[in-house]
Amino acid sequence: MDLQEKLATIHELVADQVLDDLKEGDRKAISAAMMLLKQNNVTAVAAEGSTLKKLANKLDFSSMDDKVIPLKTPPSNVEPLRKLGPK
Repeated sequence: MDLQEKLATIHELVADQVLDDLKEGDRKAISAAMMLLKQNNVTAVAAEGSTLKKLANKLDFSSMDDKVIPLKTPPSNVEPLRKLGPK
């Protein structure tokens, strides 16, 4: 077995273990799964009718754009720090 095959086997075993942990309800497995997906550039497309699409729709706040009031930074009463150095 060459190095490429070994790495593929390790990758498969890790993915299988994370999946098993997720199925068992291990809460720590969620972050491990997210990291594994991110490191492997796995993305998802929210297809119509999918759970992901329903979640995306719930998180869409674009209809509230006209209701958002930008925050203004309050003026600072603190004097800027002067640079220390030779006098």
